[in-house]
Amino acid sequence: MNIARDTTVTKELIKSEYSKLKEHLGHQPSSKDFYKQTNIKEYHVITHFLFYSNLVEEMGDIRKSFGQEDYGDEEYWENYGNLIRKIGKTPTAAEWRFYQCKPLISSYIKRFSKKWSEIPSLFLNYATDKPEWLDIIPLIPSVLKENVQIPIINSSLEFKYSQFIPPILSDFLTLSTSEEKSTEFERKVNLIFQMLGFEVNNYGQGTGRNPDGIAKATQFGYAILIDAKARRDTYQIGTEDRKFIEYIKTHINTLNRTGHRIVYFLIVSSNFKSVSDISLKNILRETGISTTLITAFSLLKILARKIEQPNNLPLDRIKDIFITQGIITDKQIEKFLLAK
Repeated sequence: MNIARDTTVTKELIKSEYSKLKEHLGHQPSSKDFYKQTNIKEYHVITHFLFYSNLVEEMGDIRKSFGQEDYGDEEYWENYGNLIRKIGKTPTAAEWRFYQCKPLISSYIKRFSKKWSEIPSLFLNYATDKPEWLDIIPLIPSVLKENVQIPIINSSLEFKYSQFIPPILSDFLTLSTSEEKSTEFERKVNLIFQMLGFEVNNYGQGTGRNPDGIAKATQFGYAILIDAKARRDTYQIGTEDRKFIEYIKTHINTLNRTGHRIVYFLIVSSNFKSVSDISLKNILRETGISTTLITAFSLLKILARKIEQPNNLPLDRIKDIFITQGIITDKQIEKFLLAK
């Protein structure tokens, strides 16, 4: 099953996937099994159930007890942080009980030897160096943050953007520089385009002469062929223009026949050294398609702005980003995102 966009992931779909996996495994699936063996993501479950354990209980199964030894501090803080994310503030004891959250307040007090009123400070100390919790930090009382330095994702993405990055993408910039994890980088580039609202076909390594993904905006008549290049330093096209030409020629006719009158070719990487004008002209001459290059940093900015202001970045406007031949600079992206 290919879940193209978040709006299609309903509560009923999550429960259906749980039932199918349970039948396949022969026992109730752990959260690790569930996220690994289905296309449901953690943020989908958080949206509809707040905690995975709530999904387990609603399906008639038994949630794990926090008294078991295999639960560590992270499970405590994950549940605490997720409730902050849900209600928009640090929870009172009454709110924790109202939402029937686990573990019990008494478990927190016993584990951390602190009063419930001191738990927000402990959570802040735990969360400040973890990008997946950056959207939670502004919701914690200011008095607790006076002596705490709030981190930025990879110390580079401005807080005005980083607070809108979903936790699943907290390692995206790191992945863009990790050639050993290139497959994971490719997968998350495609995920970003899904979050932007595109229908995405995943290809990647092991699928022959294909790009890593094709993002389609059929209702607006265009598609983007995507190639993700994880590089420790910088990426340079060099002699790969022949491979890119083959990617484009393999798919362009089919895309045109299915209503995608305009096709773009996009390269995503950590950074770019220089771009051979000869390579870009070769691709354009043989395919009629312009090649655009964008950093992972800029792509993450686009997603953050889409999440913050969804109505300001509809798909028919997003296509304007990819008209440029060559590298799109961060300054150009910033100017585009600030325009109304």
